Amino acid sequence: MTCPPTGPDARLLPFAAAARRTLAVFGAPVELVFVPERQARADRATALRPAFGRSRAAAIVADEALWRDERHAVTPNRYPFANAQRILWPLAVLRDPDLAMWTAACRWADAADGTALVNTIGAAATIGRAHAHLLPERLPFLASLPTRPLRQPPIDAPDGVELCAAEVPFCLLAVRGDAAARAEALVRFGEARLTASWNVVVQQGTAWLYPRRLETPAPHFPFALGAAEVWGRWCYGTRAPFDAATCADLERALVTAGAEPLP
Repeated sequence: MTCPPTGPDARLLPFAAAARRTLAVFGAPVELVFVPERQARADRATALRPAFGRSRAAAIVADEALWRDERHAVTPNRYPFANAQRILWPLAVLRDPDLAMWTAACRWADAADGTALVNTIGAAATIGRAHAHLLPERLPFLASLPTRPLRQPPIDAPDGVELCAAEVPFCLLAVRGDAAARAEALVRFGEARLTASWNVVVQQGTAWLYPRRLETPAPHFPFALGAAEVWGRWCYGTRAPFDAATCADLERALVTAGAEPLP
């Protein structure tokens, strides 16, 4: 199985936030970015989004692929929230990543010393086909949170995998191990998941899992909360809530949108 390329590509779009702020959430640093152009995305998760929409995934892959192999393709992100951001797509029509896609995403994040982010419909995704955002950068938020061993894991961990829970008042799990083992654990967690949606962040040899109860935790955060926010970059499409946001707002957003912690 090949790993998507990690090097620079002139066809990737630059990212420049209109404004930035920094805050601490549960004692760990996060960044707030004002990115009004992301309001132009089709099928954004709002109360007015219809139940069905014609999928754009096949056309995006056919028209915009920078790389492909027999299983996956990589395209630019039209509305980036990070520099040199690209999107990994399965060529098969999948609602959630399969083992091959999880493995490719984990290997890419390791090879690039970067990050892979996965959203699902119901957790900020605007397209139903499985896809992963590949970012050649890391943020400090998740690695700054204290963790403890997961006492009653809902899966049998693959060999070489360590399962932990973040010491926060919502369910945030850390899966540590090599890329192949992490990918197998993600497949098992996907089968064990009893919430309709989740966000996954892969960074620094760890996959962070954030199962979801609510997509938009307004008024604390008035947009669909996605893997970018779990990663530590809170993306605002309008200026007033960006200017007004507090540490308490973001903490409450994560608790409200997430599930109860596991023991």
